[in-house]
Order: sequence, then structure tokens, then C-alpha cells
Amino acid sequence: MSVRSEYIKKYTNTVVKASKGTVLFPSLFMAQAILESGDGQSTLAAKYNNHFGIKATRDWKGKVIDMRTREVFDGQDVYIVDGFRWYDKAKDSFFDRVKFLKENSRYQAHGVFDAKTPEAQADALQRAGYATAPNYASTLKWIINTYDLKKLDKLLVKKN
Repeated sequence: MSVRSEYIKKYTNTVVKASKGTVLFPSLFMAQAILESGDGQSTLAAKYNNHFGIKATRDWKGKVIDMRTREVFDGQDVYIVDGFRWYDKAKDSFFDRVKFLKENSRYQAHGVFDAKTPEAQADALQRAGYATAPNYASTLKWIINTYDLKKLDKLLVKKN
């Protein structure tokens, strides 16, 4: 079994549970976790349990780890050191992603919670500035389709 397949298997229940009662698509949720955490292999995910690259804003009350990160500004790669949220357990990162999106009005304003498909939700996340990579939404869509992640959306419907 590949690292990616193992990651999907390991976090499917967590993604579905964290999505329950929201309009967030588990397929996109998993694709984002895969991309942001490098299948759970990135230092941020493996050591600090942050699977979504969520930075520590001023209102964050938890632990913080300063790490080097790549941002894209005006088409140029820029490397900076920034503070990221540090979680005690990986599942905390998944549930905090939901809270983070709900508490930041820019995600509502850019249609994340109005999207009718995982693809439209990926586009909305990019419009809202979740990541600076210009191909962020298209990469998420590719992951969703390549790894048949829409089956997770069906699991959520069954559980609700």
C-alpha cells in the first residue's frame, strides 16, 4: 500500500466526522490534508500535527512552531519564517480546520460555504487566499479525481 493510500485510510473517519454538520466536502478536506501535509510526511504534520498549514494568528491560544515556508507573491517564490499552529493530536488539526474556516469571514465572502461541488469549493478556497500557490485549486481537484475522493462525500451522506 502506498503512503498516500495509507494516509487516506488512516484519516477517512476523521475527515468525515469533522465534516459532519457542515457544508464542507470531505473529498476536498482530504485533498487539502494530502497536499498541505505531504501525506502526513511533512515536518509540520509529522512532528507538530498540523495537517493544513494553518498559521498561528494573534488570536491563537495554543502552541506555536516557527518554520520556513514557501509563499508565492506576484508569481515569485518567496521563503519566509512564520508561526504555525502546533496541535497535540492530528485529529485536533482536522477539527480546527473547520473552526478556522468558519471564524474567518473571508471564506464565507468568497463562497466556500455556498459551493455546490468539491471543485467549486476548491476554487472558493483559492479566491479566499487560503494558499498563495497559483495552482492551488487545480492541484486539489487533481487529487480529488485521481484518488477517487468523492467516495468520502458519499460516506458523509450515509452517516448523516
